[in-house]
Amino acid sequence: MIRILDRYIFTQLIGPFLFGFFLFVTIIAIDPLMSTLQSIVNENIPMSVMGRWFLNRLPQDMIFTFPMSVLLANLLVFGRMSKDSETTALRAGGTNFFRILLPVVVFALTITLFSFVFNELVVPTANQEARNIRRTEIMRLVEPEASENSVMRTSDGAFAYARKVYEKRGLMEKVLLEYYDDKGVLEKRISAATAEWDGSAWVLKSVIEQSYSETGGLAAPATRPQMRITTIEESPEDFARQSKKPNEMSYSELKGRIEAYERTQFMDTTEMRVGLAMKTSLPFASFFFAIIGASFGLTNNRSGAFIGFGVSILIIFIYYVMMSLFTALGKSGFLPPMLAAWAQNIIFAFVGFYIVKRIND
Repeated sequence: MIRILDRYIFTQLIGPFLFGFFLFVTIIAIDPLMSTLQSIVNENIPMSVMGRWFLNRLPQDMIFTFPMSVLLANLLVFGRMSKDSETTALRAGGTNFFRILLPVVVFALTITLFSFVFNELVVPTANQEARNIRRTEIMRLVEPEASENSVMRTSDGAFAYARKVYEKRGLMEKVLLEYYDDKGVLEKRISAATAEWDGSAWVLKSVIEQSYSETGGLAAPATRPQMRITTIEESPEDFARQSKKPNEMSYSELKGRIEAYERTQFMDTTEMRVGLAMKTSLPFASFFFAIIGASFGLTNNRSGAFIGFGVSILIIFIYYVMMSLFTALGKSGFLPPMLAAWAQNIIFAFVGFYIVKRIND
């Protein structure tokens, strides 16, 4: 009986979820679609180019539709079950509401996992491609000769920073290499005015090398006109690629970028840490939206689908207003990055479990 109930609720959620997903994607796609049509008509941009830009632009917005669709699905399904007195019959049979929520939790976690994987594998690549199409094919901008502020972890373990990277010329300016031991203690720092790629290794010029002892002692800096480093396998293309924006990087890429920036003390990473935390908090919004949606549906509300849709829009509006507020506070330094990204989820979790507990009592 219990397995039948779980399967029944789980399968009932699939249809409304897909309906909500396509509905919200359509709504969100209106603005980029209008921009696409205007560019085709007014600027004579080929339809194939705008089509590719539109399709690559869409995944970034689709991430926001997963929680919305989970919320709408739970509101519609449990609203109908309440209207048809199915939840009343379940309660009369001794099934408490926490047990009814089990298939809801499984469904929400499934969407959460899918959302996270989608955000990791599809969104960064699509965002980067959309930006390239917009710059080179729509706005017809010439790619800059140099990429700026490249920071990366090299193959020999160094944290490398380059002020400018001239990919086509195989040249970098204002180069800094820092080597740390297993405990995170700085061992050696190498700075150079320029670094040239000779096809197999980097040739540093106007070099200053500084070594640090285990006791914290500082050796006298050694200067040399030139140094050839064969342990760094990364090419100019690899360094130039580090100019990607945070929304064009996966969780691991962004985490590595933040660690590199913090190691070299290159810049404040507060805003990037908020973005990193958002890569997990936004997919998990599906879980908390499911609890909220099921909670409202389990209140014996006999209203129809239109009321459920209206309630979902109101809840979505409140959630994303809170998310924008807490994110802004986090980027400004008023809240810790993790709390700024997860605050709205925490609030919704407490509200949802409070409502379910009241219903169950």
